Amino acid sequence: MSGGSSVGERVVRIGTRGSALALAQARLVAQALAGAGQRHELVLVETEGDRRAPDTAWGEGAFVKAIEQALLDGRVDVAVHSAKDVPTDEDPRLVLACYLEREDPRDALVVAAASGGGSGSATVATLPAGSIVGTDSPRRAGFLRWLRPDLEVRPLHGNVDTRLARLDGGQADALLLAVAGLRRLSRHERITQLIEPEQVPPAPGQGAIAVQARAGDDQLIRLLRAIEHPPTRAAVEAERAFLRATGGGCRAPVGALAQARDGRLRLLGGLATADGRVAVSGTVEGPADDFTTLAADLAARLTAQRDALLDGPRVLLTRSPSQSVRLCARLAEHGLRAVVVPAVAFEPIEPNPALDAALAKAADFAWLAVTSANGASAALDACERLGLEAGRLRWAAVGGATAAVLRRAGAREVWLPPRSSGEGLADELPLEPTDAVLLARGDLADDRLPTGLRARGATVEEVVCYRTVEAPPDSRMLLRRALAGGPLAAVLFASPSAVRGLLALAGDEQRTDVLAVPAICIGPTTAAAARDAGFTLLGRAGRQDSEALASLAAQLLARPPAGAPA
Repeated sequence: MSGGSSVGERVVRIGTRGSALALAQARLVAQALAGAGQRHELVLVETEGDRRAPDTAWGEGAFVKAIEQALLDGRVDVAVHSAKDVPTDEDPRLVLACYLEREDPRDALVVAAASGGGSGSATVATLPAGSIVGTDSPRRAGFLRWLRPDLEVRPLHGNVDTRLARLDGGQADALLLAVAGLRRLSRHERITQLIEPEQVPPAPGQGAIAVQARAGDDQLIRLLRAIEHPPTRAAVEAERAFLRATGGGCRAPVGALAQARDGRLRLLGGLATADGRVAVSGTVEGPADDFTTLAADLAARLTAQRDALLDGPRVLLTRSPSQSVRLCARLAEHGLRAVVVPAVAFEPIEPNPALDAALAKAADFAWLAVTSANGASAALDACERLGLEAGRLRWAAVGGATAAVLRRAGAREVWLPPRSSGEGLADELPLEPTDAVLLARGDLADDRLPTGLRARGATVEEVVCYRTVEAPPDSRMLLRRALAGGPLAAVLFASPSAVRGLLALAGDEQRTDVLAVPAICIGPTTAAAARDAGFTLLGRAGRQDSEALASLAAQLLARPPAGAPA
């Protein structure tokens, strides 16, 4: 490719993680840019996933968010991701500008070196009963348990080399790993069996490298489009559309693989439960330009098949897919089927000079208070921009999930109120009469928390750090499918905005059907909002965390109460 597509003398800074696999992928992007005559350099960015111990699990977006922030801050010009790791909730300020030609998207079986790994002698079908298979993926675990319920599937985390070392050290008899990662690390000789997608559908986007840029950087986006592999984009966009239509995130037990050729698209999709009780798959074909409709139709068909095979009560969740992962797992442990219909979406306010200015004087505050994981993430992002260490600040948080976000970032002192609510924080936060509190909040948060703190003599500085979007348009079809899929035993609400958002999604046409579903809520404020909106209140969780909500739902739905509590 000629240098005519370059962006002049500009040096394009390529943001990447520092792991061996991430660097291998970034170098492929660098080679493509060099082929276009473009000067470039690699910039290493540490992510949340990198900061964790190698034997811990990561959530959706753990390897993506920090690199995206570096892109938004202008520290890098492009961000390189494994396409399968990019959440479906895309930041509108960024664009997936380019996909390089895809490597083999399949999964591979790998057995211990001492057992003849790479010889091709072992397969999923021939592993001895009781064999221990390690994987960090709920998708792989679900489909493998469905194929071979006599195997013991265990979590085994870490990068590729770490997992291979643990396999050879006797911690497992076999692994499931992505073929693409093994090949890019020159570990392909370890592959024992290439697993066909009909058995274990790959993660959407697996094997593809996504290159992200700022939405307004038109000249660079044109350059990136010039080095793109269009068939890979067509396939990955269809797979991501399928994932989005199922309501799942990148850690959900959902698989998809698309092939685009001559203007036509063939899409394979699969859904499983993490415990392997149920797995369904199917295909759809049609015009490649109509991939969104094709993906939605396949998702609707497979979701209906999966739900028909499950016997637990269906529970409607109104959180985003990324916020629902832990709660879905807890509900499944209690035999409840989660149906995710995001009633609200959250948009960080960036840039946020007010938050940066407030945190620049962090030493003046006795406490930094956050009431949600979104607020905690926004505050931590600002700390990173300013070079502040989270571990040196005193945090007050509402809910275990919010505290977990802070602790993962290194916060050592996180105070939680005995009553897990904003009112509990206002009433019980340890305060001296002249203490100052910085409150990072959403735009729709009510005033009871800051009012309560001020009534106790505190000086409170409030900064809005994220916006709440009620009734995101993409959720309308999900709600229609949820209502058409059979009876819903309950709807779970975590905020008044979720109550309003769900009713807005329903509109006049489905309002009666939605209000017929009884509600289980977190906290008194949300419960009051649900009751005032016309929902029958089944119960209210005392703590603002997934475990409390799931346990209450299981208790109530196993033995439905005679009437709603006061």
